[in-house]
Amino acid sequence: MSTATALKQETSMTGADGYDPTVYHPVESPGGVEISIRNFNLWYGQSQALHGVSMEIQKGMVTSLIGPSGCGKSTLLRSLNRMNDLIDHLRIQGDVRLSGEPLFGPQVDVIALRKRMGMVFQKPNPFPMTIAENVTYALKVDGVTNKKLLAEACESALKGAALWDEVKNRLNDSALGLSGGQQQRLCIARAIAGNPEVLLMDEPCSALDPIATMRIEQLIEELKSTYTIVIVTHNMQQAARVSDNTAFMYLGRLIEYGATKEVFTNPHSKRTEEYVTGRFG
Repeated sequence: MSTATALKQETSMTGADGYDPTVYHPVESPGGVEISIRNFNLWYGQSQALHGVSMEIQKGMVTSLIGPSGCGKSTLLRSLNRMNDLIDHLRIQGDVRLSGEPLFGPQVDVIALRKRMGMVFQKPNPFPMTIAENVTYALKVDGVTNKKLLAEACESALKGAALWDEVKNRLNDSALGLSGGQQQRLCIARAIAGNPEVLLMDEPCSALDPIATMRIEQLIEELKSTYTIVIVTHNMQQAARVSDNTAFMYLGRLIEYGATKEVFTNPHSKRTEEYVTGRFG
């Protein structure tokens, strides 16, 4: 039995709200599965935020998580690098694996895990230090002191984030002097400086103007040749533009997960169709 078939069988029951069962038709990567999520549940105290989420995130592809506010997409994203561990009274159940290795359990080095998954937040959050220091911050924390290595890593990351040409002559200036779009690309450079396997992006364009948003979307297209990218977005047009696969979530449940074009033009779930056509949101 294939993994995809197993996933379909695991989620073949009709949802509690009476809508269509979860449907899986994602584009599969030649590189295989990067992140495997099986029957994942999460509670904040007595309140359950995620209900039996099962999906496989494909290596070297962009996967968008969409759905109305409060549907659990950011909670799921932050679970992948265990940022939710910082929340009191959190409880999880299920299995999540990165390249076959479990993400939860007493044996997992959470710091090492987070190095494997770079994170970019909704609002640009450069540190109050120079541009170069922002990019190399994590490397210095890891004990890298060689100035040549730090300079090479800084240049490589800034080029990877399509920012080098704009800042190469002002690396010692404060990062806070950059525009909003530049700050977000700086945060992407900081995230990739440590050579992660996965980039997690939580609404990375929501605070940006259309021009800066376009630059970030172009950058995502370039970065997917090197990283597996998971992006949370409220902008369905953005999801359609940048992602290979799209997962629609509602009330903490994964309703449909498939090829982006199919999800938006020929959804299998009635609930998905209602959302992508704007009947609720």
